Amino acid sequence: MNGTSPQMNKTGQKRRIRLLLFFVLCFSIWTGYTVYLQSGILQQKEAELQSLQTEVAKVQAQQDELMYKASRLNDKEYIAELARKRYNMAKPGEILFVIPEQ
Repeated sequence: MNGTSPQMNKTGQKRRIRLLLFFVLCFSIWTGYTVYLQSGILQQKEAELQSLQTEVAKVQAQQDELMYKASRLNDKEYIAELARKRYNMAKPGEILFVIPEQ
């Protein structure tokens, strides 16, 4: 025999089980706390993502509009219409009437 009594062996075994359970409890608390913190960060990032997606949609619509306007600048009739409206230009033989704004 090794000189240890069965009573002392059971006491050591209980102590090891308690120590293991203590570490499992500590690990579980740490894991729960980490999940709690990360869920808050995740919600914040999701809100930021939603905001950025809305902004991207607005910018995409603006880009589409600008591309359409740029493509219209290749049309000579459209350029002539802009010149008439903005710079009061007229075609040869046309009479231009300028009405003052009140």
